[in-house]
Amino acid sequence: METMGNNVRKIGVFIKEVINLLDLNEIVENTPIYIGEQNELHIKQKHPAEHEMYFRDIKRILASPSYIGKNPKDNSIVYVKLYKVHGDYIRVGVKISASGRFYARTLHLLSTYNAERYIEKGTLIKCK
Repeated sequence: METMGNNVRKIGVFIKEVINLLDLNEIVENTPIYIGEQNELHIKQKHPAEHEMYFRDIKRILASPSYIGKNPKDNSIVYVKLYKVHGDYIRVGVKISASGRFYARTLHLLSTYNAERYIEKGTLIKCK
């Protein structure tokens, strides 16, 4: 992971598919996505099992999500990866900061019930 200073690391970029599917015309392809030390600490404390099992895959989740969407409550961008081996839907939430940078704020398990409901409603859009 590329380090940006102040314990901030680049963990991904916005890919064309995500920009197009979510009509994120204000975001340029390859705009970086970062994670800060506090964000990782939050994940580790609030979602320790997911951190242990899936945090090492965060770059892969952002690079090739199974589903994407926008959270209407906070306008964050939601990346969801389905791990077929375990049947787990793992959600990574990306938000824009006051400085204009995009940060992964959380990584946690999304229940199968909620994931399937969001897919059915069109809240989560299938990626290639």
